[in-house]
Amino acid sequence: MSKTDNSTLGRAGIILIAVLALACSTPHALAQAETWAAKAPMPTARDALVVGVIDGMLYAVGGEIPSSGPNVALGSVEAYDPRSNSWTSKSVMPTPRYGAGGAVVGGVLYVVGGLDSSNFPTNAVESYNAKSGTWTREAPLPTARAGLVLVALDGSLYSIGGFRPGFNNTNYSTVEEFSPKTNAWIAKAPMPTARCCMAAGVINGLVFVAGGTRYIGHGGTETPGVLEVYDPKQNVWTTGATMPTGRGGAAGDVLDGKLYVAGGILAPLYTYLIQDTVEAYDPDKSSWVTEPSMPTGRLSAGAATIDDTLYVVGGLDRENRVLSVNEAFSPFLAVLIDIKPGDPNNVINLKSGGVVPVAILGSASFDATSVDPTTVTLAGAPVVLRGNGSPMTAVADVNGDGFPDLLVYFRTRKLQLTPADTEAVLYGKTYSGEPIRGSDNVKVIN
Repeated sequence: MSKTDNSTLGRAGIILIAVLALACSTPHALAQAETWAAKAPMPTARDALVVGVIDGMLYAVGGEIPSSGPNVALGSVEAYDPRSNSWTSKSVMPTPRYGAGGAVVGGVLYVVGGLDSSNFPTNAVESYNAKSGTWTREAPLPTARAGLVLVALDGSLYSIGGFRPGFNNTNYSTVEEFSPKTNAWIAKAPMPTARCCMAAGVINGLVFVAGGTRYIGHGGTETPGVLEVYDPKQNVWTTGATMPTGRGGAAGDVLDGKLYVAGGILAPLYTYLIQDTVEAYDPDKSSWVTEPSMPTGRLSAGAATIDDTLYVVGGLDRENRVLSVNEAFSPFLAVLIDIKPGDPNNVINLKSGGVVPVAILGSASFDATSVDPTTVTLAGAPVVLRGNGSPMTAVADVNGDGFPDLLVYFRTRKLQLTPADTEAVLYGKTYSGEPIRGSDNVKVIN
């Protein structure tokens, strides 16, 4: 270790010793890993809705309320703030619909296709600007359909699959790409298996599309567990490992680098076959893992990920009731951390050649010394290593609560932060392999 490193780390150590008697800055709440938690219900119960995330807020758009006549298509928009666990109403979507596709590009939510209140497919494309609270009509979808998925990748939108209702419902394998810059659509390579009501997500530049419903003849259905993967750069499809529980109408999104598929229904689409099953596909291992089931089994819910937590909202249950349910799942054990103990502003100077100390806080329910420091990162930076290759750590009761805290150190120049960032996230694992996550507010200067 260089003389400069020694002096820098020494100053950090002095700071830590000086603040042992001080209360640390307000940390984020503690939660259990791999559990579901009930959150504030959505004000408007509905299924077949679109969801999207803008600036840490979940937007629930459209959907339907089933009826004995034509289903009631909705245009209502409601936004959920996980920080306050509350909902607010937003500007109504001009074209009420359900079974549409939705995705966010550049902070704008796009809603594509779907069915109107007459149960007819629409080609309407509308975009919602959350900052201005306004809707804009965009170039129409070339192939009007419902039950499609819409994903965003590299500034473009991809509408995939879907169906058109009729005497013999038509399955679509259609893929069309939309450029918000040119406001134009172009046809792409079709999906190998024509189907609707799939779960989809983007991982490492590839689009993963799992499950779905296929209509066969007059009234027949099947729900294959097929997984197909689209590479937009090559404009080609490949086949992945089959999902263990084939189902349609499941909610899906990407969490921790995996495609999570939650709920759905088995063929022949009777409501008693609605599922609470949750399965996750890991592309690194090309395999599926069964995750804890949702508390509420449902069909046609919306799903979105915010801060490493999967939120599943709305849907239709086994009693054929539309739901306002909002349930959240995280694979991480949420831990409390304090960045730069004693500094209430947590100021990080990116031009500094020093280190940033972080305390992983222990409690009556969590032993901070159970964390394996070799697995810990803060804003993408690994823990500083000593001259012998071991991680630089210390154990102390930083906040004076009687429980030992684990202190870890990170080189400032390796932190992947910008002045626009207001939060830094720590990841790691315990020695038993349980993933952890913690976050704290920061003020970054350069």
